[in-house]
Amino acid sequence: MKQLATFFVALLCLSCTSSTNEPVDVATLVPGDNEISGWTRSSAMQIAETGTQLEAIIDGEAVPYEDNHFVKCAFQKFTGDIGGTAVELDLRLFDMGDTTNAKNVYAAVAAGTEVPWSGDNPGVEARTDESFLFAYRVEFRDGRFYFRADIMDKSTAGQDVAKLFARNVSSAIRDTI
Repeated sequence: MKQLATFFVALLCLSCTSSTNEPVDVATLVPGDNEISGWTRSSAMQIAETGTQLEAIIDGEAVPYEDNHFVKCAFQKFTGDIGGTAVELDLRLFDMGDTTNAKNVYAAVAAGTEVPWSGDNPGVEARTDESFLFAYRVEFRDGRFYFRADIMDKSTAGQDVAKLFARNVSSAIRDTI
């Protein structure tokens, strides 16, 4: 009888530590090769868990993330084809530790040229930015995460690809909640 009680306590403890309760590693939320059809990683993923590491990756852009206590971030470049031309997409995903920090970063990095993305948008809040000469940006925040993707293609097809990456990552985040 004592062994059976021990078994049930152990089973209960296992259910208490299911994957939904464990911290999610931001790197696992980044799409893999061909997870977005035709798009593959074109470089090694860069990870930062300290301000020094982050500054080494995005010198001059790290302050809003550091000021809002980022926990970990992952940077990944992808290449794919749009209309017969090789195109690069630069994805950044930050674990800001909590919803307040993610919301603060989302506000802090706004340039004022963005347009809210609503309707089929990912996350709690999303926006697009078409103000760049040769690129298109998509951003969203969801829970404790902040996402940004820049695609070096200023076409509707490029915009659609960046939005597809955003939706993919948002789905991965939602699967962990």
